Amino acid sequence: MNKKYDYIVIGSGPAGHVSAITAGQLGLKVAVVEKEIGMFGGVCLNEGCIPLKSLIDSAKKFRTIKDNASLCEGKIECGGANLSGFVKKSEKNAEALRKGLSFLFRKNNIDLLIGEACFLDNNTVRISDKGGLQRDMKAANFLIATGSKSKELPAFKCDGRYVITSSEAVRLDTVPEKILIIGAGAIGVEFASFFNSIGVKVTIVETENCLLPAADKEVSRRMEAIFKKDGINVITGGKVKHALVKNERVTAEIEVESEAIKETYNIVLVSAGRVPSVSPDFLKNTDIRADEDGFIPIDEFMRTKVKNIYAAGDVVKTPMFAHTAQAEGELAARTAAGQTPEAINYELVPNVVYSEVQTASVGMTEEEARSKGIDIALGKQFFKSNGLALVKDETEGFIKIIADRKKRSILGVHIVGHSASELIHEFIVAMKTRLPADKLAEIIHAHPTFAETARGAARAVFGKAAHE
Repeated sequence: MNKKYDYIVIGSGPAGHVSAITAGQLGLKVAVVEKEIGMFGGVCLNEGCIPLKSLIDSAKKFRTIKDNASLCEGKIECGGANLSGFVKKSEKNAEALRKGLSFLFRKNNIDLLIGEACFLDNNTVRISDKGGLQRDMKAANFLIATGSKSKELPAFKCDGRYVITSSEAVRLDTVPEKILIIGAGAIGVEFASFFNSIGVKVTIVETENCLLPAADKEVSRRMEAIFKKDGINVITGGKVKHALVKNERVTAEIEVESEAIKETYNIVLVSAGRVPSVSPDFLKNTDIRADEDGFIPIDEFMRTKVKNIYAAGDVVKTPMFAHTAQAEGELAARTAAGQTPEAINYELVPNVVYSEVQTASVGMTEEEARSKGIDIALGKQFFKSNGLALVKDETEGFIKIIADRKKRSILGVHIVGHSASELIHEFIVAMKTRLPADKLAEIIHAHPTFAETARGAARAVFGKAAHE
């Protein structure tokens, strides 16, 4: 039997499920359409953010045991990494989150509909399941939250075994001897860190002249130095021309400064970014058209050209982060429910890379601030002078603050360090509330904590840090 809903969400990823739950909490009758039951929760939960972070956490524990045998009496031996065990733990983590999500759907009376959706018109979607059953559903409002997929490179056909994407990489159950990673954005850097931690010989290639090309250049340089110190072969300004699979190995040719380097690997991981997952047929019966890059145009409240159809997450041209998608999904639901929420300030969205030594940033890079002609002041504090970092053997990195010298406001913050993903939020609050850097420096931080370095960096902007 066909039903009419207040709000139909297409896609159950971060944008979709947060939007659906928010709409349900606001009293709307909600349905979520998910193409495959095995992908309930989206890419992030099933083969992206959560599985990879779980693998990185397991690798860190493995490395800690391996590197600290001197703390135990007697002979302690640590063999190789049990990658199948890592994967089982990651799957257990994801399953726990899926169960929690199912509970929230039931609690908020959200219907989960399995099948592929396409619009019949601006007010109706047709849902087709694998068995051929079709259901036509009407709603007052819709949200398109179909997410993204790995970007394909014409020269590399991913076979899922030897030339793979991140979707296959999080499910590997044996440790490869050598791996080539193409692309040194966040995903490539995280995988490079993970594989290196479990003893794989890693080569990472980036076409730009630095790792993490969008990052503050001081952060990029520091991360490259960390990678090289850990034995990762970093090639920047290079391009992988082709990869040939033969005898269960992959031979790749890398061009660097007109020189061709040939090397053989067990696996090639293509990590060249992601593109919106929006098929041409999906929108053809609506008045909505994706742009040349596949993104769906929206206004500041996530509304498309058709005012009762919203879009959020990786299908729109905003930062491709799960936390951005969640905020956008919530904004769309509140708008659809008749509320007047505040638009998202994308300048205050944190960008985090969850490698073993993490990076986190918000706001302008130093290069951006200087290009705008702003008279800036810089404050920096290194973790090597932090007591807790020393105790935990996590002294790598720094906190760097960029401030407007005249207005004394914080323009951007960039962190390299093991706790970067947590520390960045203090600065987002300061920037949101327009707290000057020297006022942030007046806030007493508990000792010993990593957060003390935040205070030190803030003091250094217009003065000197206590432990400089």
